[in-house]
Amino acid sequence: MKKFEQQLLKNILKENVGSDEEKKVSSEQKRDFVRAVSEYHKLGEMIYRAQGLKEVAETLKSIVGTAENLTIEESEHWFDNVTVSRHMKQMNEAFKVFEKTAMEMSGMQQRLEAAYEDMGTVLSKYYKVNEALK
Repeated sequence: MKKFEQQLLKNILKENVGSDEEKKVSSEQKRDFVRAVSEYHKLGEMIYRAQGLKEVAETLKSIVGTAENLTIEESEHWFDNVTVSRHMKQMNEAFKVFEKTAMEMSGMQQRLEAAYEDMGTVLSKYYKVNEALK
């Protein structure tokens, strides 16, 4: 092998395998890692908190429907009906976008929860995770 080829091979091996110094984990990094794993459940609290989007959408649906009826009823003598109707239509369109997005996010939320639980299951096989996963 030529010197150039040897140097190239060494560089390729170093990139793939890495040096031993790069692989070593300091005691501070280990301590931080163990603390982070032991508090894994706290991450789950944040992940599962977003579950209520369907309930929020239902509440907003009720609010939007009531607002439309009440505003049109109350504004008969106070506002221009065309303007009120236009605003109510705009609000309904915004709600439709919100509802559609909330439903899409619900599916994504389920995927996110499943991935979180899978990671936690693997971690708990090797490390102490303080609280059980949901």
